[in-house]
Amino acid sequence: MKKKEESRSFSLQANGIEMTMPYLGVVARDILKLAEERGAIPGNPEAYLLQGNKRQYGWNDWIDLEEDNRFITIPNQPTLVA
Repeated sequence: MKKKEESRSFSLQANGIEMTMPYLGVVARDILKLAEERGAIPGNPEAYLLQGNKRQYGWNDWIDLEEDNRFITIPNQPTLVA
């Protein structure tokens, strides 16, 4: 009989909004999509980068939540000015 794997969650913040992910290693796009669902960013998550304490992460960059877990989002395109 197999042991049931213990379910865990890992805490992080995006723009001050607390969230959890089921994995310690995630891709930036997963955090950005979750941030959009939680109302932490307006609009398309593909239009943002994540700035962590360690460095900046692009759409396909891997993040170890044990090393970096507090982020702000930065638009990856110039802001339109009226």
